[in-house]
This record gives sequence, C-alpha cells and structure tokens, in this order.
Amino acid sequence: MEIKRFFVEPEKLNGSVAVIDNGEFYHMTRVLRLKKGYKIIVCTGDGNDYYGEIDGVSDGCATVKIEKSLPNQTALPFDLTMLQAIPARDKLEIIVQKAVETGVKRFIPFVSRHVNDGSVNLERLKKIAREAAKQCGANAPAEVLPPVSFAEAVREAKRSEVAIAAYERHKGDTVANLRGRFKKDGFSVSFMIGAEGGFAAEEAEYMQKNGVELVTLGRRVLRCETAGVVVSALISAVYDLQCGENF
Repeated sequence: MEIKRFFVEPEKLNGSVAVIDNGEFYHMTRVLRLKKGYKIIVCTGDGNDYYGEIDGVSDGCATVKIEKSLPNQTALPFDLTMLQAIPARDKLEIIVQKAVETGVKRFIPFVSRHVNDGSVNLERLKKIAREAAKQCGANAPAEVLPPVSFAEAVREAKRSEVAIAAYERHKGDTVANLRGRFKKDGFSVSFMIGAEGGFAAEEAEYMQKNGVELVTLGRRVLRCETAGVVVSALISAVYDLQCGENF
C-alpha cells in the first residue's frame, strides 16, 4: 500500500516523535482509517520527509514514532509563483490542482478585465492545493492567497527576479528566451495567466510598462486552464537546461 503523507507544523515534530491533529488527524483516521502500526510520512516543510509508524491514537490526535528522515526529492530548486486571472469556478479548481502538481509554490488569483466573477472559495482552493501536494509527493502544500486586483497582481509578480505573462497576441519572446537568466540557488520566477478571454490590449501594455515581460506560447491559442501548466513546465525545462538539475 502507498505510504500516505501528512503535513504538520514544525513544532509538532519533537525529536523522534510527531503529533498529528486537527484536519490531518481527521483525514488519517476517518477518511483513510489508518490505525496504530501503519507506516506514514510526516512533512513539516523543512525539505525533509520523516518516515515513521503510528504509535498511538487517542481522542483528537495521533503520535508517530519517527524512524528515519530523507531529503524530499520533488520540490523545484527555485520559487515559482503563478498569478491567475479568475475563470469559471470549476476551471479555477483544476488550475490550482495542476499548478501544484507542476511545482508552483505560491498561487494568487486576480481580477482582470475579462473576469466575470471575482469571488473564489479560498478554503476549497487551499484544500485542493493540499491534496495535490500530497499526491505528487511534495514536502509542503502550496500557498494559496486571496484574490487581488490586476495592478496588485502585477506588483506581486514583480517581487520575483523574473516576471512574465503569457499573451496570445505577443509575437516576440518565448519562455525559452529565459535561458541564461536563472541562478542555481535562491532564484524566483512569477508568471501571469489571463482568464477565458485572455488579457485586454491595455493590460498587456500595462504589464510591459511595469516590468512584466510578455511571452508567446506558440501559434495556438490555449485555454486558460492549459496555459498555466504549459508555462510552469516550460520554465522548469529551461531551468533544467541551464542549471543541469533533474526534476
């Protein structure tokens, strides 16, 4: 049986003993029905996976005896932030799931010209991000932040060392043009994706004037739920080509 992983706060791990409580405890005991003696992986977000065995289950928490720790092998060696103009709700959930699976560590929805409904179910998105992180073997769930305005999204993107936006009308640079601009350690990239109608022309102009580079994804116009997966995968591939990392 696949060994399940559980996310806990760093303070819940003390030496060779970890405590699982709250929502993770519910998932462990009520959903997965794990009991004393089952092997699990405990993750605190410090880059290590802690392998252990459930040592005891009481009312509201479980204790885990840690047997070994190994470095997690799934995280991208750079920080990747995705900013997504809010599409229809079912699409947004798919986008968050696939973003986490492809290595996005920080997800920010935003309202742009072609967004019809700027509301999101933040708790639902956080749950989806958490489940996706577990499924792909991540050491910590991605951060999902509340929606921001378009201008705020541009400012957030510019916090990264490289900030790009996929724009279907752009005829110039591609993601491949980022090669040569990565650093091996401590590097950050942000990318912006439009909603169903893409970005308005004035939004594209605003992004360029404020330091967000436009890129094309090729001849075909992609759906918003496809574009983000393509961009994150391409960024990882370009980093790999430059820095020689294997993901």
